[in-house]
Amino acid sequence: MKKVLPASVLLFILSAATAFPSDFQVLLMTERKGVLVSGKGWIWSGFNSGLPDNIFPLRIYTGPWSSKNSSPDLYLATWGSGIFKLLQDGTWKNISSGDFRARSTAPGSEQYRKISAFAADQNDSKNIVVATKHTLYRSKNGGESWERVAAQGLKARDYITSLAVSGNEILVGTSFNGIYSVNSGTLIKKSNGLPREPYSDGLYFTEEITCLNFSGKNKNIIYSGAGFGGGLFVSENGGSSWNNVITSKLPERFASLNDVKFFNGSIYITLDDQVFKKNSESDKWSPLNFDQFLKSLPESSSPTGALIIDKTGKIPPLFITINGFRKNNKINSSGGRRALYSSIPSIRRDLENHIFTIKKCGLNSIVIDMKDDFGNIYYPTKIQTALDIGSAVKPVKISEILKRLKQNKIYAIARIVVFKDEKLFRGYNYKYAIKSGQSGEPWRGTKQEFWVDPHSDFVHKYNIEIAKELEGYGFDEIQFDYIRFPSDGPIHLCSFPSRSDRDTYKSEVICAFLRKAKRTLKIPVSVDIYGFNSWYHFGNWIGQDMDEISRIVDAICPMVYPSHFGGRFYRSLGREIHPYRIVLDGGFRSVKMIDNSAFIRPYLQAFNMMSPTWGPGYIQNQVRGASESGCSGFTFWNAKGDYKIVEKALGK
Repeated sequence: MKKVLPASVLLFILSAATAFPSDFQVLLMTERKGVLVSGKGWIWSGFNSGLPDNIFPLRIYTGPWSSKNSSPDLYLATWGSGIFKLLQDGTWKNISSGDFRARSTAPGSEQYRKISAFAADQNDSKNIVVATKHTLYRSKNGGESWERVAAQGLKARDYITSLAVSGNEILVGTSFNGIYSVNSGTLIKKSNGLPREPYSDGLYFTEEITCLNFSGKNKNIIYSGAGFGGGLFVSENGGSSWNNVITSKLPERFASLNDVKFFNGSIYITLDDQVFKKNSESDKWSPLNFDQFLKSLPESSSPTGALIIDKTGKIPPLFITINGFRKNNKINSSGGRRALYSSIPSIRRDLENHIFTIKKCGLNSIVIDMKDDFGNIYYPTKIQTALDIGSAVKPVKISEILKRLKQNKIYAIARIVVFKDEKLFRGYNYKYAIKSGQSGEPWRGTKQEFWVDPHSDFVHKYNIEIAKELEGYGFDEIQFDYIRFPSDGPIHLCSFPSRSDRDTYKSEVICAFLRKAKRTLKIPVSVDIYGFNSWYHFGNWIGQDMDEISRIVDAICPMVYPSHFGGRFYRSLGREIHPYRIVLDGGFRSVKMIDNSAFIRPYLQAFNMMSPTWGPGYIQNQVRGASESGCSGFTFWNAKGDYKIVEKALGK
């Protein structure tokens, strides 16, 4: 019995006028209506039997496929609902292991971890592998049972983005560390020949590996595709070395290669929503045009991707991504904010100067410290914890400040530093401090940093209480900073007294806090993240998984200060263009990775630090990069509140 899939008609027309079969099945992934399938006349209907309500499908993967088996097994990877297999009666069955479940008890948390990659053995339909961001699993019976794959060498920063399996061999593609093979529980790096971007001396980044595929029964021939225009590569020696497959005259550099298949002497690739074919003996790529399909998309359903299956078996199944249709559910006042940051000493001294700069330079917002890097609170508070630990210092006249800002139609953002907090670190006899797993004493990283346990419900509640009070005073937005785990010092010694499950991802802890805060507050919520965490999926390093955070908050503020990237990063572009391209590319990557699920509002550098081209042009180049990349505003950062350079750059 074949799977019940309504037929649809999809006509591909090659640029060389070569006709393609017209008997296709098209399964569309949408954020709002689950899986849809097209019928005659491009009428889309639901294909969600067996799936839970409000499912967010990420991708449909195929099992073994050939010209003789044009109805392969189908597997649906989801965000928060696990992984499903399509049964012969057209019903989806959840084949997830209980170990895939998310380790978070925050209200509104996902039931399962995001399925970040999947692969089926093209020679054995029962041999499948799946990844939940940082963890790898394998089933030898088609998903009836799963075992965790030992992967010694998988670093805390590694994020699994693609997989391939053939027999006992598993290939693992990552977000920035290239490709590994799993051999007897140990990861062996297989990235020789893949392009690397130097970051600093001895540190390189390989572009995200978005797809991997063995070439049929020959395990020595492997294809890999990269994201953000990284290209297509082939290995003919089992991954020991890689060579670039010529991809001239393909789309612009930010197109991601989502699928690669080798079939009947031809290579098929998908770059975002475009499909290309190349004969293995030729350097010419021919586009497969299917504009009619793209024009038929039901925009209101927020389509994100599609699997196209040729039932006649003349071309392989191909997966495409569809960007730009996803709807932002958080359209509100947090969009389009052009701000500058001010510490409390600067507010006390320079409020009127800041108002002058904002109006002169075409800005419309200000970020004000309300709880700083040491845990000091600068407004009148009634929170008992703040009074107990002495965090309530001499307050500013916040009501008068907010009144003055509103008179000038300036949007007020309250910055709250969360997990870096000396007052709470020392309070209650160090009860909520991160501890040293070696000595049991309060853990210290660098000299000026004092970290509290991000797992602690008490720490969460305290910071949310502060946010709620500030909302009551009349702030327009809450911005959480240091919403992460520590990154410096002997972090391998960190012990977290409130952690109940050692397998909890750091990103799950961060997102649990943000979900609680978002459910409590009525005004928009934004978060500050490391600039490089908006370039790649990092997740389990310090907990800042931008993709996951974007599903909770209204705006994400990557700190893309050009001076703060590695000394060799992007230096080949030249000094003058460096600040522009850092912000531009960071913005493009951020916007693409979260696909409109939140606003991107980068922090820009308004201080002279390791900036040989410093001047008004440096500021203008950053602003231009933010604007051209699709970001929604920006914020200037100068710790001292000195924005004379901004006035020179933008004052006209």
